[in-house]
Amino acid sequence: MIMTELSKPSISLVVAALKPNLGIGYQGKMPWRLRKEIKYFKDVTCKVSNPTSQINAVIMGRKTWESIPKKFRPLPDRINVVLSRGFPTCEVIEENIIHANSLDESLKYLSKSDHNRSIERIFVIGGAEIYNTLIDDPRTSHLLLTEIETDKEIPVDTYLKFPLYDENTSWIKQSKQELQSFVGDEIILEDDIKEGDFVYNYTLWKRK
Repeated sequence: MIMTELSKPSISLVVAALKPNLGIGYQGKMPWRLRKEIKYFKDVTCKVSNPTSQINAVIMGRKTWESIPKKFRPLPDRINVVLSRGFPTCEVIEENIIHANSLDESLKYLSKSDHNRSIERIFVIGGAEIYNTLIDDPRTSHLLLTEIETDKEIPVDTYLKFPLYDENTSWIKQSKQELQSFVGDEIILEDDIKEGDFVYNYTLWKRK
């Protein structure tokens, strides 16, 4: 998807959460480190149809940006957009790093046609405030949710407020085939992946 209409950008949320309450963080950090899930996140958010002419964008809040170790940021092979109300407007800090004071400002920048490479997909990668705002935003078309389960007591203090499992939800979980089509055949999708005390599965959700 190349953004050609500013009024209708398509956004995908990418997040891993602990069922059943969809916990995602503890004291500003992720409560787990899942090696295969990290690779999946990278593969999905980097994959484009034509790497020479296209690139994806990842949008995140300032705290999420700061939680990434300095040696790993910016996330390579993606345009990194950092949101903070403290930023003056939308500004290119250096190659593939953009500061913006709102989601709308960042989308305006990404929709411009004067980039070296066109924007194929836009992913939002955190934190909780941005996720919980965008789950009801009509511009959010897809949710890539890694559903994590464990029988251990895991401390969590940050949660998604996603009405996914409610009777009247406006989101529908898609088949594994739909997920495979979305991420591409090159990405291997295992079932019931076990790492340490956790078992997890990759899922795709779309609006009704």
